[in-house]
Amino acid sequence: MSENQQPEQVTSSHSVTDRWRCTAMEKKYGWKLLRIERNQNNPVLKWDCVFNGKTEFPDYLEETEED
Repeated sequence: MSENQQPEQVTSSHSVTDRWRCTAMEKKYGWKLLRIERNQNNPVLKWDCVFNGKTEFPDYLEETEED
């Protein structure tokens, strides 16, 4: 990599129905919200929340030691 090139930033995107849901996800999961983009391809999920890094929702269906 030359000194003028920056490493690519890893981001994750999750689509939502309302813009406020992006900040709600940020607060709930502790993710860093970078921006909110308009999703032109989906009439229901109208917004894309772009977060820093790789983000995944918890798997509530994972088996626990109690199962």
